[in-house]
Amino acid sequence: MKPRMIVTASLLATVAAVFLLVAVQTLHMRTLGGERVQPVSASEQKLELSDENLVDVLSSMHLTTPIAKVEWKQAILKLDLKVTGTGTSYTEIYDNMATVTELGFHGLDNVEQILLRVMAEDEWLHKRHLLLAADIRRNEWPTNAIDALRNWKSPVLSGEIKEWFHIMETDLWKKQFELLNEG
Repeated sequence: MKPRMIVTASLLATVAAVFLLVAVQTLHMRTLGGERVQPVSASEQKLELSDENLVDVLSSMHLTTPIAKVEWKQAILKLDLKVTGTGTSYTEIYDNMATVTELGFHGLDNVEQILLRVMAEDEWLHKRHLLLAADIRRNEWPTNAIDALRNWKSPVLSGEIKEWFHIMETDLWKKQFELLNEG
């Protein structure tokens, strides 16, 4: 055989093999329904909160109000947010509450209740005082409730938001935020 014929035969055999492999793959995809297969993104998959991933999950929230205390037990997430000084606004607190609620119920499968407290810490005396508390339960509020809380522009919450999230404000909250905005 001539060298030119060997090269031509090898080239034809290679091209034929490529076409054959593509045809086999296409046939395989059709028989398995591969044309309808959709990729699954990580954002669609809900996590389950556990003692092992608690720190990682909570740090993924990027809250502007630091977490002072956290406890995870029997589908209940207890969380204290710490406010120091007067630099934190009520809108920032509402946004952080909405972020915690969104992660707890839209991003995690096994959270049934969030007990959230917003605590003021006296930097001089190192005492903590309750400003606001919420008892947030899965499926006890409408789908737009998180956005309503996040976008609320008054220190005085509506009755609906208080009811949906079982929010209780202390006199210290009213003194710190509500009375300051009246004047």
